Amino acid sequence: MAFDIRDEDEQHEEFDEYEDVKQPNRPKFYRRRKFWICCIPTTIIGIIIAVVLALYVIMPKIAQGLMNKATINFTQIDITNPTATSMDIAMVGDMDKTGPFHADISFPGTVTVSWNNKVLGTTVIPGTSTASGGHGALNLQSSFQISDATAFSEFSAYMLNAETFVWHLSGKLNVKALGHTVKDLDLDKDITVNAFHGLSGIKIEKFALPGDDPTGKGILVNIDTTVNNPSAIQMYMGALTLAISYKDTLMGYVTSSNLTMVRGPQTLSMKGYLVPQSTPEGLAITSEMMSRYIGNVITDTIATGFEVKPDGVNSIEWLSTAVKQLKLTVPLQSPAPLQLIKSLNLGALGLTFTPQTAYQPATTSTGVIANYSLPDGFGFNIAFTQVANSFTITRGGVAVASLNSSYNPSTSNMASGTLTFNLLQTPLVVDQASQTAFQEFNRDLTVGADLPFNVVGQASVYANTSIGTVNLVNIPFNASTALSGLQSLANPAPSIAALQVVSGTTTELTMAITVVIVNPSSISLSAGDIVLSLVYKGVALGTVTMPNLAIVPGANTIQASSSINPAASPEGMELLTLYTSGAGATVSIVGTPTSTAVESLNLAFGALNIQTQMPGLPTKLLAGASLVVLDTTLVDGLAQTVVTVNNPFTPPMTILSIDSKISFNGVALGSVVSTFGTPPVIPGVGAGTITAPLLMNTNPHDLVTLIRTQAVSNGLNTAAFDGLLALQAGGNPSPDLFVGFNVAEFVTKAMAGLVVDITMTTTVKVGDYQVTMPYTQSGVPTGTDQTILKLIPVVGTPIAQILVNGSALAFDAITLINPTETSFSTDIVGAITKTGPLDAEIVFPNPLTVSYNGKALGSMAMPTVKAIANQGAALDLKNVPFTISDGAAFADFTSFALNNEKFDWTISTTGIVVKAMGASLPGVSMTKTVTLDGFNKLPGLQLLGYNISAIDSAGMHMVISASLKNPSTIGMTIPVSQFDTQFAGHVLGPAFAYNMALVPHSSSSFALNATIAADGTDKTPYIKGIFHNALTGVATPLKAQGVGAPGVSWLDAAIKSLLLDTALPPLQEPPISSVTINSMEMDFACGEKCIWSPSLKSIITADTNLPFSMDVPIKQLAQNVQVLDENGKVVGTLKTDYSDATTVGSKVSTNILDASLVVAAGDHDTYTAFVGALNLAPNYKLGLRGTADSKLDLGPFGLIEIQGIPIDVKSSLAGLQGLNNIQFISLVQINPDFIAGYKFVSSIINIHNPSQLTLNIGDMGMVAGYRGYEEENRIGYSQLFNLRLVPGDNIVPAVIGQYWSGTASADFANALSAGPATMTLWANSTSTSNPALNAGLASLRTSVVAPKDLSMIPPPPKPYSDIWTVKILPTTKNDGIIEMTTVVSNPFLYDFSVTRLTTKADAEWVSLQVGTLDDRHAHSFKVFEFTDDIKYSLKAGESKAVTLKMKLRNIEAPKEDVLKTIDELVAYAATGPIRALDISWVPVIEIVGLPVDLFPDFSSILSYVKLTLQTGPDFAMIKDWYNNQLGVIPPPVTTLPPSPTMVPSPTSSVVPSLTTSTVVTPSSVVPSPTPSPVVTPPVAPAA
Repeated sequence: MAFDIRDEDEQHEEFDEYEDVKQPNRPKFYRRRKFWICCIPTTIIGIIIAVVLALYVIMPKIAQGLMNKATINFTQIDITNPTATSMDIAMVGDMDKTGPFHADISFPGTVTVSWNNKVLGTTVIPGTSTASGGHGALNLQSSFQISDATAFSEFSAYMLNAETFVWHLSGKLNVKALGHTVKDLDLDKDITVNAFHGLSGIKIEKFALPGDDPTGKGILVNIDTTVNNPSAIQMYMGALTLAISYKDTLMGYVTSSNLTMVRGPQTLSMKGYLVPQSTPEGLAITSEMMSRYIGNVITDTIATGFEVKPDGVNSIEWLSTAVKQLKLTVPLQSPAPLQLIKSLNLGALGLTFTPQTAYQPATTSTGVIANYSLPDGFGFNIAFTQVANSFTITRGGVAVASLNSSYNPSTSNMASGTLTFNLLQTPLVVDQASQTAFQEFNRDLTVGADLPFNVVGQASVYANTSIGTVNLVNIPFNASTALSGLQSLANPAPSIAALQVVSGTTTELTMAITVVIVNPSSISLSAGDIVLSLVYKGVALGTVTMPNLAIVPGANTIQASSSINPAASPEGMELLTLYTSGAGATVSIVGTPTSTAVESLNLAFGALNIQTQMPGLPTKLLAGASLVVLDTTLVDGLAQTVVTVNNPFTPPMTILSIDSKISFNGVALGSVVSTFGTPPVIPGVGAGTITAPLLMNTNPHDLVTLIRTQAVSNGLNTAAFDGLLALQAGGNPSPDLFVGFNVAEFVTKAMAGLVVDITMTTTVKVGDYQVTMPYTQSGVPTGTDQTILKLIPVVGTPIAQILVNGSALAFDAITLINPTETSFSTDIVGAITKTGPLDAEIVFPNPLTVSYNGKALGSMAMPTVKAIANQGAALDLKNVPFTISDGAAFADFTSFALNNEKFDWTISTTGIVVKAMGASLPGVSMTKTVTLDGFNKLPGLQLLGYNISAIDSAGMHMVISASLKNPSTIGMTIPVSQFDTQFAGHVLGPAFAYNMALVPHSSSSFALNATIAADGTDKTPYIKGIFHNALTGVATPLKAQGVGAPGVSWLDAAIKSLLLDTALPPLQEPPISSVTINSMEMDFACGEKCIWSPSLKSIITADTNLPFSMDVPIKQLAQNVQVLDENGKVVGTLKTDYSDATTVGSKVSTNILDASLVVAAGDHDTYTAFVGALNLAPNYKLGLRGTADSKLDLGPFGLIEIQGIPIDVKSSLAGLQGLNNIQFISLVQINPDFIAGYKFVSSIINIHNPSQLTLNIGDMGMVAGYRGYEEENRIGYSQLFNLRLVPGDNIVPAVIGQYWSGTASADFANALSAGPATMTLWANSTSTSNPALNAGLASLRTSVVAPKDLSMIPPPPKPYSDIWTVKILPTTKNDGIIEMTTVVSNPFLYDFSVTRLTTKADAEWVSLQVGTLDDRHAHSFKVFEFTDDIKYSLKAGESKAVTLKMKLRNIEAPKEDVLKTIDELVAYAATGPIRALDISWVPVIEIVGLPVDLFPDFSSILSYVKLTLQTGPDFAMIKDWYNNQLGVIPPPVTTLPPSPTMVPSPTSSVVPSLTTSTVVTPSSVVPSPTPSPVVTPPVAPAA
């Protein structure tokens, strides 16, 4: 900054010289003496005066004038340490026009600095400045005090932005010159100073965005900028922050720290951040700024002062105000044009051409990768999300095509510097000037391996940054790239995967070709229809069309078509012949300029020339042939062949003619020459057959040679075949040679795999395309079927006749089935032996004729018989039909056979076919004689058993199982045969046998359906005799006289001739197999008579083996049996009278109502041991031995008594198992009797009886103990009353008398208080009143587990609900009687009844039985008193609501207190239920089975739970009774109607649940431990 106070226009003269005046020519005056004499004194005086004037008058004025004229110019003004009121200032400059004298200038006082007529402040300028010769230097250092901060702020703002400013200095100064000091001259100067001029000319040297602000403010920014300060002022600013904006949008903040704004140029390093933009407008402007920077376009940004903090922390108002007025235009431009995109990979490029878009193909690409790098210093996170491109493809500087894509989604990776996106469909535009270049581009891309080119253009992106999503547009790029070429689609060469003739016209064949073209590039190309030439040996045979060709990188399966006319040229026929023969050929697919309708691809496809291998047919035209030998083949030589032809073509193939020769190893087998009148048509892509006559070579030698050659070729052993030929010639080969040999199989195996060679010329039509072509196929599979064996009989039949003639026939059994007058069926068992060395099947086409004594009896069809070499054939023939041809002759034969041991048959037939070695050899005959065994009068019929099936008015029907031995070779099945049975010469009735089978040489079983007929004759003796014999093991002799066999005369006569002796056997099993005791009741309490003869009731079931198939007809049953123990010893005798019986099948049940088990004197020990065993055993085995008498209802024969049926069985009876399952159910009462020395515990227990026994025991006592069954373990006794044990659960009351003293008793008591304790129980000699029973129970040892403190878990229900409802009656005010309703439950789980209240007479410990209420202050009052009107009964598990009569009770207190208490209770009740009721209640109860009353304590105090008393409005009426009792007349009140009685529902929540889910406090059901009357058992305690 420079200060200039000079006035350029003003000129001063220091001294005025007199001008020369022209005078007369006379001597000068000063040469005259007079002058000097006069002037010297005057001069001296004048000089003195002048000096004085000069020093004191003239000089100050001169000095002031000089100061006024002097100028001041400051070249440096340094401002430091600025504060709100002061700053340090150092000024360096010069003074001009200060006069000719040397002078020292000083400023004795303050200097005031003003601007624009406003005082800015003052300063003190110390020191002295020197001027000499009109010039002087200034070097001032001082402090500036701001006097007007507002004015100084305004000035500072002006100073920063203006070009100059004028300071006005005022004050005093001293000047010392010529040795004299002039003081207090006025300083009044305007000084013009160069200002900052807005710091214009700023240039950014460096612009960097190194990263994202870690605190989330935005993007960090570093700027180095060159600033030129034109002022002489240098100012320390500290931390200066500028706000950067563009187009009025804040971009961010930058700060230069510890800044001194020096004079002249300087570089400021500023750091800050770009702020996030939250509006679309802000993002758009930010995007524009960044895009211009990247595009190297100058962008004028505005830097506005934001704040300044000299100390880096605090701002100064005047300086901040000034800085905020600073507005700098900062041009932002990249140092050099930026190429962010370094390279471009176009990815998988797809081009879709149509004729219409030849020069605008649709272009797509996936995986386009642009490699980019951000400018130096740019390191903030940026993610490119969309990209758009506009570029031109160039080659050698020539434009090829252009592409302008819209935005496509993209991804980016900053680490790798890659931007990846897919180019959506966009036209690649080729202008007219570039069309030739584009065609060449396509050609080179098609035929070449690699095509380099340049991509020049611009890209635009959307990018996510920490300041928002920015849109960077027109990012320039110029990248070299390359595309891998298609290499003419010949690397590798295309392969034809399938070739199929799909149609044929009169002029050409059309083939569908599946070609696999490998595209080695990454380019996808759609080119529309492509037509190429098919060339073979340089000759174009047709075309190859690829419709709508579209290829992608890699293998492409293309469906193409080709049209050719092979008959038009030798090359075409050669190619067709190679194709049909399967050889294939190398062909070329050649492009032409017209291969495509897409103009831009003409050069590309016209350059194609692809060689490939055209495959031959994968299948042969002749799939195979078959040979059928006809029945006439050996006569005329004509066989038949069926040729299977494959048609590999889609159109049908019509066979017009065939001229073929068939050979095998060079030997002609035959020929087929045929022109078809109805040509066979082979369906397209299918197979068909041609049937044609085959002129066969039937020369035996050639045929045998063929077979033998094939056999050798197939590895067969020909020794047997050669031996067979020798046998035919009359030789005698070894039989071993033919073991396992089958000539048919041999021939079949030999002919298997026959292949022939066929050479032919055939004329065919494929569709409508006709062609005559030669065809040769070697190795045509030729099949032969079984007709080939028709050639074997030429030499085989004579061999078969030799075998039959040497054979022998024998029958072991011939069974006649379903005989009729003229026919029957036969089962034949026999053998044909001596059949020779070969296996053979002998087939009998004609029936065998059976003759006897020279007469033909009839004929029978003979099935095929299989003979084994050197063994023959076992005959086991079924259902062979036999036809009787001569009835009289057959009747004679039957009579002879039934009565004789032997007879002969002659068997003959013709036309036998022998199937030997797998070959059928017809024309064989046979005649054989066989000897058979006769029936020899059928000795012996044996009856095995019988079963009575029914009894009705016709009699008693039975089924008898029988067997009959047959000595004959012949057997038969007789449909119906009838006999009469006889016993002791008396005919009992008829017997029928149905389908009786007489088995040759064996016994047969059959059933006789016999009836003892109720025909009016007395058969009772015979029936009893039969039953007697059956039960006593004696057989009953019977005879059976044949009556006939209706329907077949020759068989009827035979049966009538039979008289058979036999016997009815006795029963094979005991008549009674077992006895089950279903239930038994024994009475041991019937007095003296029961000791050794207990009465007994039982239900038993006997399982019988009597021969009845229906229910056994026993109606009554009696028994006399001994009961045996498990060792077989007699326990006692049981004799019963007849009792009714019921039967189900073989089981008979009876109910013994009253009988005695009589124990003999010598059996007492056995009896008591038996009782003891029943007591202990889980299951007891006992015996029953004796007899039973029964009465059977036999229908028409009446009620027949059968006596003495033996019984000797074992039976089982479930035992008592020691009564080891006794459960404690509930506690009723504990009564201590200190006088008797016992504590009596009344409880309910469950004695489980696992047996079927019901035992009437009476009163029963057992010893009670703890930890054992010895005397030292005794703690008391247990008593049961009137005990009758039934099967299952027996819930009964029991009384335990426990000693007060004794170690065992004390131990048990302690154990019971700590947890469950087991009480042992055992019987002794005084347990019951029956000594025999006591002896049996001597071993009884059992126990019961008593719960802790005799409290069950879960506890039984409480005796009543926790909720009681009171009802005040209209009569209550007079008698005090009220009603209490609650739900009572059964706490004992056993039936009981409440009969009355316990009184002092019953138990001295009983106190008042009352209901006590607590008021709201917890004061208790006995308000209610129980009455005797209380009775109810409950069954086990039952709950119900009951209403009890109770009485209001006088309260023992002063009248006023009583009335106050009642009022309080009534008021309490008015607020709701009173949950403060206690009940003191000891009822008298009766328990079924106990002979005494019990007094359980039902008081609620035992449960420590307050009951709830529900009241109604009527509760207030209790005051009436108390008023009456106290003689108080209450004021009249409105009478309220009584409230309805509130009875808790048994199903409501107040009813104690009977399930285990409700847990009741055990103490609520534990009877009071207070003394109660001693219950003395009627039976004395067990000793």
